[in-house]
Amino acid sequence: MTKFYIIRFILFLGLINPSVSFAELIAEESIENQWGVDIITENSVHATVNGQVTHGDRLHVRMIKDHCDKGNLITFVYTYSNHPEIEQLRDQYVTTNFMGNEIIVNVLFASPFLMGHRATVDIGWADIEELKDILSQENPIMMEYKDSSEIKISDYFDITENSWSNDGLSKALDRAMDMCKKL
Repeated sequence: MTKFYIIRFILFLGLINPSVSFAELIAEESIENQWGVDIITENSVHATVNGQVTHGDRLHVRMIKDHCDKGNLITFVYTYSNHPEIEQLRDQYVTTNFMGNEIIVNVLFASPFLMGHRATVDIGWADIEELKDILSQENPIMMEYKDSSEIKISDYFDITENSWSNDGLSKALDRAMDMCKKL
């Protein structure tokens, strides 16, 4: 009987201990057009949603360990376009129409991926509450890459737009922030 109480006490201590290791954080199952927390690394947590034009080009809000109140909005562009200099998009600034506003984004890099190339696009950083406000204004969230005098992006990307649902955005960002604080 004493063993039972000792085991029960140890389990009780485990339940009241709020610390969670990185290995214990579990990504959520992806649901079509619903924001969820589906990428967790040792140093970051990502709340994401699938693209509605190009499904795999997810929109991410990435939160970094020890800075969980801010999010990095990033996305990807998959293209079949076989531009011979696509990898030179690295660290190039591109004009977009994001939710009805002209903004400049940074193409971090482009590299071979599957049967084409994939570019990683950094839209910017903002406070989580600000991201909730901005991204909740329009459903779907829309982004279109525009040609400019500096770069003709339509030569590089065969599909120059995508859209994403904002369904479940606020709650997913709250869950991601909670998980980020546990890293």
